[in-house]
Amino acid sequence: MQESTSPRFSGVKMRIAIGIVSLFPGGGLQRDCIKIARIIYQFGHTVVIYTARLSGDVTDADIPIIVLPNSAKTNHGRQYQFAVDFQRQASKTFDLVVGFDKLLGLDVLYCADRSFRHRFIKQPYLRLLPRYRTYSKMEGNSFGPGQKTQIILLSQKQALEYRGVWHTEPERVIELAPTLSFERRKTEYRLNGVREQVRTQWGLQGNECVWLTIGVQPRTKGLDRVLHALHRFPHARLLIAGLNETDRVANADAELAQRLGISSRVIWLGHREDVAQIIAASDILMHPARYDTTGTVILEALVNGLPVLTTSACGYAEHVQTAGAGIVLEEPFDFQPFMEAIRSMSEPAHRAAYSQAGIAYGHNKHLYTGRLQAAEVMLDLAERIKHERDEQYPGTVG
Repeated sequence: MQESTSPRFSGVKMRIAIGIVSLFPGGGLQRDCIKIARIIYQFGHTVVIYTARLSGDVTDADIPIIVLPNSAKTNHGRQYQFAVDFQRQASKTFDLVVGFDKLLGLDVLYCADRSFRHRFIKQPYLRLLPRYRTYSKMEGNSFGPGQKTQIILLSQKQALEYRGVWHTEPERVIELAPTLSFERRKTEYRLNGVREQVRTQWGLQGNECVWLTIGVQPRTKGLDRVLHALHRFPHARLLIAGLNETDRVANADAELAQRLGISSRVIWLGHREDVAQIIAASDILMHPARYDTTGTVILEALVNGLPVLTTSACGYAEHVQTAGAGIVLEEPFDFQPFMEAIRSMSEPAHRAAYSQAGIAYGHNKHLYTGRLQAAEVMLDLAERIKHERDEQYPGTVG
């Protein structure tokens, strides 16, 4: 199965500009950005990615990446300056302007985060802060009633949140299918010796219950909750993918592991591309997130036969329930049910049943179509905009 099929090319070559504030390997939004740009390119169109911050190896030989200088000192200032610069660069030379962050003057917004306005709706005093005013302004530039932006959202939970605070016209909002990569589904790794090979490499014993957590935002993904749980399960080990122990954002959790006396049972893996092998070596995905728009790692683990323990605060938690491939903790989070769920999932028979259910669910082709769907939405709109422009200014050259 491929994420893109035969080239969707109408005979008119489109020029697509994509803007994303930060581009780095490992992030789900960043991976979607690169993959969707690649699909559009494979359809025969020109794609250029603009960013304010580029780190790590995310290069694609066929897709130019342009870094716009940005001297802002704050995150909201950096995003606003990038939004202004990107709009200036892209609006006059491209057929379609796409944002993978909330920017200005977008034709399409691929939105992977929650509503900033919704998060602070019960804290009106925050509206006086420059950070709130800046982010709210950019959010409203796409979501506000009467705007032109076509909006791609990733979950129903997310769509309800935005519509609740902005009253965005329903016809401008598209809820995307999951953006899972089919090539990362490697169920055979649990059976063909890869699992044992990886466990041996990291000194994991055959009878140890190995937990896995994946993510670059430890607080949001609930890493502290996992560490407190690990302290209560002395025969478990924890793999942390996406972070190094020395990363600034991991400092608090590394110190927590030290205080709890569990550092010797924690393995920090950093950024990894061999996620399927790591999943095969593990016994439970621990994802007790405080919020996750989707939680692609949930689906990725599930279809690879790794039982999932997560919270209903994640958009893709519904897939765990539908598949019967793990346990979903209801909000508000309570540590006692979390402990009970871990005890249940520590039973090999329970894990085996969850694993088989997840593998069976992974045959659903719909799970792998999101990126292709997003690319087609963008190209359909580009063609429509170009057609309307040509009718308004006949005889011009695009």
